Amino acid sequence: MKVGTAALGGLSGVTASPAPVGLEAVWPRRFEPEGLKALLGDATDEALCDVLARSVNAPLWDLADRGGRKWRPVVCRLAFLVSGGAAPVPASICQVAELLHTGSLIVDDIQDGATERRGGPVAHAIYGVPAALNAANTAYFRALERLRVALPSGPRLRALDMLAEELFAAHLGQGLDLALGSDPRERALTSGHYLLLARAKTGALVRIAARLGAIAAGADAPIEAALAEWASEVGVAYQIRNDVADLANGMLDVAGGRPTYPLLLVLERDDRAATTLRRHLGRGLLSRSEHRRLRTLFVRERLAERAGAEAERAAARALAALRSLPQVEARARLERMAADLAGDATHA
Repeated sequence: MKVGTAALGGLSGVTASPAPVGLEAVWPRRFEPEGLKALLGDATDEALCDVLARSVNAPLWDLADRGGRKWRPVVCRLAFLVSGGAAPVPASICQVAELLHTGSLIVDDIQDGATERRGGPVAHAIYGVPAALNAANTAYFRALERLRVALPSGPRLRALDMLAEELFAAHLGQGLDLALGSDPRERALTSGHYLLLARAKTGALVRIAARLGAIAAGADAPIEAALAEWASEVGVAYQIRNDVADLANGMLDVAGGRPTYPLLLVLERDDRAATTLRRHLGRGLLSRSEHRRLRTLFVRERLAERAGAEAERAAARALAALRSLPQVEARARLERMAADLAGDATHA
């Protein structure tokens, strides 16, 4: 995924505070004793914090330091500005969705049995499943704790209510993804089911970023709703483009039997192409001849073009959702971001 420089330009100057503006604003590389004593007790010392740094902080930083485009904090900043918020944009608010996203990647890799993420071993291969899972869960609760201290009482309650709703939706979406992907050859899935799943699973974290920006700025409900609609459709476009990229980059979704949008365009029909694809789903790594056979099928079915067209329709719906918002530079950047994410979403 490449977010164009036009969409991101100038954001680095929005936050004037010398406080951490990246993920460290919500997830330090090491917790300090004084910050943990109220939670863990007066015996909390440097040695204990060193243990936690290795077992809790490190798994997320191992993943975060490998890259990723980190565009969700940008969404939150722009949502804050388009909602009438004044600089400096609160860094800790903007990083909440990125913290949740990073934790979710660790959990996803465990659930999918993945071996690689962002060019390196998955967290659970390095730290073990128990430590990796606990670190990810700790990140979820740390996000709630950061909102508790960063927002005044009214917006805090509104933000926590929103997170309860969106995290529930995200995990229902993940549950559908896992269940429907367990054996897609035997299930009557449709591309319509996929769009619902993508809005629930992928869209939720984008909605969290956008809605937190609106809530932190004190936006009225219609502005928050418009940004949530934008985020839902951006999530759909982004996920479809990731799926399309997999067709050209190893067909890991085919090998793993995961129900993606382009694959469902074939599987939802009862014809020879669907039968051919079902024979290869979930069988593990494909041979060169199988790759060639499937690439021929995908070209014949025009899957990249058809899926790309749906991503573009989702981007158009995202743009339509912004029409009621003030015509300020932040809105223009959100519009450009929607086009960029729909056009090239190849990196989570």
